[in-house]
Amino acid sequence: MDNVSPLSKRQKIILAILSFVIVAFGQPAWSSFLAMFAALFGFALFFRILLDYPKPKHRFWMATLWFSAVQMVQLSWSVSHPFYYIYAVYPLFCFGESLQFGILGLFFTRHRISKVSCLLVISAVWTLFEWSRLYFLSGYTWNPVGLSLAGNIFSLQAASLGGIFALSFWVILTNLFALRTWMRWPDKKVLVSWCAIAVAPYLFGAIHYTYHNHQMNKLLAEGSNSFSTVLVQTAFPVEEMICFKDHNHYREYVLDEWRKILQITKKQKGRSIQLIALPEFVVPFGTYTFVYPYEKVEEAFSEIYGKDSIKTFPPLDLPLAYQVETENEKQWMVNNAFWAQAIANYFDSGLVIGLEDAEDVDGDREYYSSAIYIEPTSRQDPSFYQPPRYAKRVLVPMGEYIPFNFCKDLAASYGIVGSFTAGKKAEVWECDHVPFGVSICYDETFGDMMRENKRRGAKILLNLSSDAWFPHSRLIVQHLEHARLRTVENGIPLIRSCNTGVTCAVDSLGRDIASLGGNDDDREDISDSLFVQVPMYTYETLYSRLGDGLIVGFSMLVVLLFFRLK
Repeated sequence: MDNVSPLSKRQKIILAILSFVIVAFGQPAWSSFLAMFAALFGFALFFRILLDYPKPKHRFWMATLWFSAVQMVQLSWSVSHPFYYIYAVYPLFCFGESLQFGILGLFFTRHRISKVSCLLVISAVWTLFEWSRLYFLSGYTWNPVGLSLAGNIFSLQAASLGGIFALSFWVILTNLFALRTWMRWPDKKVLVSWCAIAVAPYLFGAIHYTYHNHQMNKLLAEGSNSFSTVLVQTAFPVEEMICFKDHNHYREYVLDEWRKILQITKKQKGRSIQLIALPEFVVPFGTYTFVYPYEKVEEAFSEIYGKDSIKTFPPLDLPLAYQVETENEKQWMVNNAFWAQAIANYFDSGLVIGLEDAEDVDGDREYYSSAIYIEPTSRQDPSFYQPPRYAKRVLVPMGEYIPFNFCKDLAASYGIVGSFTAGKKAEVWECDHVPFGVSICYDETFGDMMRENKRRGAKILLNLSSDAWFPHSRLIVQHLEHARLRTVENGIPLIRSCNTGVTCAVDSLGRDIASLGGNDDDREDISDSLFVQVPMYTYETLYSRLGDGLIVGFSMLVVLLFFRLK
């Protein structure tokens, strides 16, 4: 039993502020230094305040409001959205998201904190809370508390055991043991147990990192193959925010976007490239809509790539080209797939491009946020060739689909009049004998979803993103940190091509190989292409074998056994 006196009002205020600063900013996207303290005792400082309130309703509301403030910092990037409705959604969402933490606050009594079994149950309950978010309104993956362990290259390696939710379990458990140490001070056994739990992910991570770093360097020294890729960052503004005079003006604008893509990839000519990646929704008009006069495309390639580039053009035939009747003559019209095929042919490289795509299903036309994989003509089957498509599986409410009927009028007032159809499965394609799994934007924040690519044989992950709806915010870095977790969870490297965001390559230990831009502003605004050779070192992890099921099953078992025995 503890003999610690209740805190004074001044002490409570100081602890509340201190814990708020440590936890709210204790993420890799904000401060890796504070993240370490958040994982060690940042939450414990606030938990200590809860112990002085015997009434459950007081603990519930204090925990809810405190965590709401934390979320408002960690989700502050959302208010950079250009549509003003976000100012109403933002605080309501932060509050709603914090109700789970309020429920957790109900568990905090001095009696329960004194028992190790209760500490395990509280950690398990929070883990199940975070995991349950994946199944509501497309799923919510931002800001699991385990991110505080992802700020250090060694503790990050613990994600290979049980993924991000296992890190969350460990963060809460470590903080609970820190609180128990405070309440039982100067009990040395309790102090030692907290220190052992706190150092465990770092110790495991150091061993794991050292071993795999040695293996990677050994393979590189032996001349192991790397994957050569060009990652394109366009930095195009959101077209929905631009007013065009008419369709011709709109088309000329998109033609300029394609010219810019040619200009920023021109410098890569002469390199041996296996794959070129262009971002999510890189240009409008879909994949196969015949919108560009052939002469305009020919003019752009001749001017930027040189006249010889015309020789590598695909044949003027369906589904890439279509001849239409005009008042004076027949004219060839081409589509976005033609542009992409011409670039793939010019570089003799595979190419993945993010575009809107459509398909007729049971008499209805369905639209997809898609990634299209185009191989150069030299590698295609001349008898039949249909570029494979990956459809984004996690759609953003209000932006990519309208969740409720009453939201349709609100969405229409902002120019959103339809919904995409969500994809159903992972896609693993092969480029020059290297299998790679593709994802689009928010997909990559789902650990188990990216694990499907690894289980299907992928040796590298490719993500196409655009964070343009939240300009000059913390989102681009936070998005990257979620993506980085996937590399360690699955022991697989990652490449990212972003419209705005962090276009980069990350190895299978979560280390940056190369990226565009130096600071956050450069990373977002730069329009360029990045050539990078990714070390093809992959390894099996416990998480890649068992996924979230391991920590979720363990947490459920802890909770069930506790109540069963009680």
